[in-house]
Amino acid sequence: MSELTVREPKAGNATQKALQVLRFQIISGALMPGEQIRQQEMAEQLGVSRVPLREALGILADFGLLEHRPNSGFFVVKRARNEVQQIVRMLCLLENELMDSLTTMPSETLEALAKLHKEMAAAVADEDCTPFLLKNRQFHFHIFDRSPHKIIFGEVQRLWLLADPFIALKLSTIDERQRAVREHGELLAALKKGDMEDAGKIMNGHRGTLP
Repeated sequence: MSELTVREPKAGNATQKALQVLRFQIISGALMPGEQIRQQEMAEQLGVSRVPLREALGILADFGLLEHRPNSGFFVVKRARNEVQQIVRMLCLLENELMDSLTTMPSETLEALAKLHKEMAAAVADEDCTPFLLKNRQFHFHIFDRSPHKIIFGEVQRLWLLADPFIALKLSTIDERQRAVREHGELLAALKKGDMEDAGKIMNGHRGTLP
């Protein structure tokens, strides 16, 4: 299951473009929780017509990042702290299931993780942290994808979409990004040794809590 593909876009590349830009704006805080999406302005900003934009908005609403209010339009979802805590709790439970199911880590996956780790370390101090956030997601998903529990992995991907704004907030400081890189290094070392039990413990501690 790839990102944001629960419903296949009808308008091709224009929809995908709108989808990705809107998601990045939500992650970065350019679109704040509770903010209305002004469709005409957004279509002009993205250089697309309103048809693919509406399709993208509908997909994001399907994923729970936006909500549609009759006669008002689409708004960025604003979650109560209790809702965030529920998302975090579900991620903890499901990610632990994925980690517990791992037995080996193929060399090609280890190589991909090492490359991502190096790239994240180089991007820690960048002013735009969006590439760091994307690589962080890729790092975790490369590991989870080795689990045979594909339905659970699919649900984890969906929950990460809901948690993205809070993950971005947590990783908005250089100190937190440095900590993430350090813990990724520890996790990678355990995976290279084939110590899946230790890797699971490191992942559990690394997850921590979201703001």
